[in-house]
Amino acid sequence: MVTYGDMVTLVLTFFVLLYSFSSINLERFQEVMSAIQHSFMGRTGILMGPTEIGAAEGQRIDIAELTGEIEESLTEQEIALLEMMAELEETYEQVRVFLQKAGLEDDIMLHMEERGIVMELPERILFDTGRAELKADFLPTLDLLAELLSGLRNQIIVEGHTDNVPIRTFLYPSNWELSVARAVSVTRYLVEEHNMDPERFLATGYGEYHPIADNETAEGRARNRRVSIVISIKQIKE
Repeated sequence: MVTYGDMVTLVLTFFVLLYSFSSINLERFQEVMSAIQHSFMGRTGILMGPTEIGAAEGQRIDIAELTGEIEESLTEQEIALLEMMAELEETYEQVRVFLQKAGLEDDIMLHMEERGIVMELPERILFDTGRAELKADFLPTLDLLAELLSGLRNQIIVEGHTDNVPIRTFLYPSNWELSVARAVSVTRYLVEEHNMDPERFLATGYGEYHPIADNETAEGRARNRRVSIVISIKQIKE
């Protein structure tokens, strides 16, 4: 019985040891998740005027400083993740400054999501109603935006969106085709006119099914007719 009791005790000790190796440091995990949530979810300001811009700057989280504070308790993977957040934060500021200098802070909504930095370009500055050809007077601004994107390594996602008003033409039998055509128009211009790497780009259309406003009003429908340019958190290896 004594021998059997010793064996059971050793087995119990062995499994407790295994569990201790696999358990998560809860405090450290919460610190890292808090940093990530502040970086992404805390950056929800929209560039719609000086007041909001100032508020967004006031909410800025210094990820680099935060990393330094808890670096000793982080793994290499966690440190790499926070460094990536710091790069994304810097990119956000570059885009914000670009929109201010281009005078587009009243037209283009800018915010950060878990997938990256999102610019919402309204239809009225890009296209005529029911068409997918880029307006000539917006091309110089798109050229400046291309210069900004060329200096980044991130994947770029271009999304077309429409309102819920049906369209039935020879070129665009539905809003699906129109939204895709608009996303492709922006993508092709950036790639072909500025020799950007096509492997960095993803063009897709969502039709009317991802609205950001109520389609019951003219103002809401105007907001829904847009092209979203997403600077993805994912980076393309050189």
